[in-house]
Amino acid sequence: MTEPARNLPLLRDAAAVVLGLTVPAMVSGRAVLQGLAALALVLVVILAATDPSIRRRWRAAATSRLGLLVLIAFAGMAVSLPGSIDPLRSADAWARTFAYIGACVLFWAFLAGDARARRLCLTTFVIGAAAGAVLVALAQLGFRLPLQVLRNAFVGKPSTWAFLDLKAYAAAAACMLPVLIWLAVTHACRPLRWIVGAAVTVILCLLITTGNKSAIAGLLAAGLAVSLILAVRQRGRWLAVWPLLAAAFAGMVVAGVYEMPDVPPASAVWAWMPPELVDAHRQQIWNFTLGKITEAPWTGFGINCLDRIPGARQIIPGLAAEHLPSHPHNWMLEVLGETGVIGFLPVLVALAWFVARETRRYLAGGGATGLAQLGLAAVFWGSSLFNFSIWSSWWLITFFLLAALTAAGPAAGGEDSGPASRPPASAPGTG
Repeated sequence: MTEPARNLPLLRDAAAVVLGLTVPAMVSGRAVLQGLAALALVLVVILAATDPSIRRRWRAAATSRLGLLVLIAFAGMAVSLPGSIDPLRSADAWARTFAYIGACVLFWAFLAGDARARRLCLTTFVIGAAAGAVLVALAQLGFRLPLQVLRNAFVGKPSTWAFLDLKAYAAAAACMLPVLIWLAVTHACRPLRWIVGAAVTVILCLLITTGNKSAIAGLLAAGLAVSLILAVRQRGRWLAVWPLLAAAFAGMVVAGVYEMPDVPPASAVWAWMPPELVDAHRQQIWNFTLGKITEAPWTGFGINCLDRIPGARQIIPGLAAEHLPSHPHNWMLEVLGETGVIGFLPVLVALAWFVARETRRYLAGGGATGLAQLGLAAVFWGSSLFNFSIWSSWWLITFFLLAALTAAGPAAGGEDSGPASRPPASAPGTG
C-alpha cells in the first residue's frame, strides 16, 4: 500500500531515536534511562494528539483480551490498597506501574504504524546496545575514563568498580539479548548483524565478569523455554532428546554459577540450596517473607511495603544483615506478600495468557517475533526471581519498552518496506 504522509517528520525521527536509546542508556545509570523514557513519552503524546491512527491502535490494544486481563490484574492488586501499611506509597507504585504499561503500549502504537521510525528506532537500539557493552568491557580492561564520564563517577571508585557496581546494567543487558538476536534474524539491514553479533558476545562476557547470577538464571530460563518451543515445533527426535539436552545445559550453567566468586558463604537456611548458588542472606529474606505471607494471605501488606512490616529491619543473628532490607528479591514472593492471593492470581493469569498466546502464534506461523517475546519474558521474569524489586521503575520500563519494540518490529524475513496497515500479530495488547 502507499505510505501516507508522515506528519511532524522531525518529531517522529526524534521520538524513534530516543526510544531506541532508552534501554541501552542504562549504561549511564537508572536516572538517564527513566529520563529518556519520559522524554519519549512527551514526544509520542504530541504525535498521538495529531495522528488518530496512533490513538486507534492504542485503544485496540487496551481493549483486547490481554489488555482486559491486565486491567483485571491491576484491579486485583488495587484491593490491597485500602489496608496497606502505607496507602500513599502503595498507590504510587500501583499507579506508576499502570502508567508504564500504558506508555509502552503507546510507544508500540507509534512504531507499528511508521516504518521509517521503526527502522530508525531499532538501528539506534542496536548501535546503543553495542556501544554501551563495549564501554563497560573497556572499563573492566582498565580504560575507565569514557565510562566514568558517561556515568559521572569519578570520586571514591575502587578498582573493582566496573565489575561490582554494574550489575544492574548487566541485568538490563541480559534483557536486551533476546531482542538483539531476534534483530539479527529479522532486520532488513544486514550489516547490522555484525554489530549485533559483537554486542551479544560482549554482553555474555559482561554477565560473567559482573557476577550477575540472577541475570544468568534469566538467560537459562530463556534458553530452556525457547529450545523447548523449537523442539515442539520440530517434533520427532528433537522433542525426544530435548530433556537430555536441557538437563545437560542447565547442569553446566548451574555448575558455572556455583563456581563464580561471591560474598563469603554463610550457613544456608535450607540444606538443599547451597549458598554458592543463592547466598544465605537471600535465603533468610525468602524464609522471613514466606512466614509473613501467612499473616495476611488474602490482601497482603500493601504494594511496595514489605520492608516496613514488623521485624523486617531486625538484624539476623550471625549474619549482620536485616531480615528484609528493602524487598524480597523474588517477584512472586513480593507480589504475593504485598497484594495477597487476590492480587497475585490475576497477575499469574495475565502472564500465562501472554505466554500461551505467543507460543500458539509461533507454533502456528513460525515467526521469530513470538520467540523473541517469549525469550525476553523468560529473562525478565526469571531474573526477577532473584534480584530487584518488581516495582523498580527502571526495571519495569526495560521490560515493557523492549516488549513494545519487539512487537512493533519487522516480521520474520525482514519486513520493513512500508507502514503497518494493522497491528502486528505480537502487539503487546492484541489477541
